[in-house]
Amino acid sequence: MHALNRGHNPKPMAEEQAVRAVFSQDHERLERQFQSIVAEASCGDPIALREAWRVFEKELLAHFDDEETQILPAFALQEPIKARALLDEHERIRVGLTKLGVDLDLHCLRAERVADFIAALRAHARREDELLYPWAAHRLGEAARERTRKDLSKTKEIQMSNRDEWQIDPQHSNLRFALRHIVIHEIRGQFRKWGGTITLDRGDLTKSSVQVWVDLASVDTDDAERDDQIRSGEFFDVAHFPDAKFSSTEVRVPKSGNPIIKGILSLHGFREEVEVELTSPEPPMNDQPGVDRMSYEIKARLDRRRFGLRWNQDLDVGGVVVGDQIDVVVQVEAVRSKLAP
Repeated sequence: MHALNRGHNPKPMAEEQAVRAVFSQDHERLERQFQSIVAEASCGDPIALREAWRVFEKELLAHFDDEETQILPAFALQEPIKARALLDEHERIRVGLTKLGVDLDLHCLRAERVADFIAALRAHARREDELLYPWAAHRLGEAARERTRKDLSKTKEIQMSNRDEWQIDPQHSNLRFALRHIVIHEIRGQFRKWGGTITLDRGDLTKSSVQVWVDLASVDTDDAERDDQIRSGEFFDVAHFPDAKFSSTEVRVPKSGNPIIKGILSLHGFREEVEVELTSPEPPMNDQPGVDRMSYEIKARLDRRRFGLRWNQDLDVGGVVVGDQIDVVVQVEAVRSKLAP
């Protein structure tokens, strides 16, 4: 029967390459996602990490589901032992995925477990590339081949996208603030631990987006006693509100003047809409092979009272010690990480 099929219904080599491309690219993309999560686990925003893990987990399981519903049942009719082995590998990887998810929640990703998981993914991908995908290219029905063609079309669209993802480099960036102080004129400070992601649409900047997180406990005003007070329940209350987040909702590029980024700032249990101004953008540069960087400055003025930060101290002669307006200046250097979906 196999010989008859080969003689009367030949499948071109392009069909095999198409199937390999769809599923192999899935393997490579998922591994890159996983490695990116691991790299961010020690210093990233825990909520953003959890969301990134949820997306990775969902996509990996969907990849397995696709294989188990569209390819493996037919493969098992002809190669039951090999199909069973691949299904067992799926199950082991699912178990490893669950354990890693628990580790991530507990903030204790174990290096050996990460290494084992990557090794299992790579070994499984090699076996499928050798056994399953060549068979699928010659045995799949027309409906499955049509799905392959559609998936390839989507892949090409992604590859042709103008959207790039950039990660803020905290080692070469700084987030500074200043507010009026009647006694010492001005309080200046910065946050030592923060980061985020910029999705830049080169074809239409208004479709770009920004996500930033800030560890409020990392505040530094060059005065340890004052920093402790800022972290306390009198101000940030980091025990209950450990971080701040900014998520853009709109990017405006006026004909004259600087671009404006509108978004939601979550701080101290409040969510308020704020606007920031993008100034001094510099074109992307390449400071070493394979590493693209861009830099720019962001400025904003925030009213701390909108976020429930109302602590102050009255002066005997009238007035208050600390002003309500906080000037924020962010010097950003970001590294291109990947083509964004």
